[in-house]
Amino acid sequence: MHRSNLSASERRFRSRLTQLIQQHWLLRGTLSVRSRKCGKPTCRCTTGELHTSLYLVQSQQGQPRQVCIPRDWEDRVRQAVSDYQEMQLLLEELSQLEWQRVRERRKE
Repeated sequence: MHRSNLSASERRFRSRLTQLIQQHWLLRGTLSVRSRKCGKPTCRCTTGELHTSLYLVQSQQGQPRQVCIPRDWEDRVRQAVSDYQEMQLLLEELSQLEWQRVRERRKE
């Protein structure tokens, strides 16, 4: 299908998808912040100020997997998960447009 045959909204969706795929790091998963005590008797966590860690969680082939994200990677991983979710929404929008196209063609 040639680009000129697409609606303006479909061209925008496809353009944004291309940008995401070419220029961004994409990660499927959810982020989970966990708090815990480290076990050291003199640490601040013994008085209630728990240590926090960010985990990337994903199910793969029905099995859960997770990885702790280093602090210096947190912003990058948060953005990658967000970009992946945006990509999914854009793909859904494009799919809906294709469904409409197929339905309309059936009526001809």
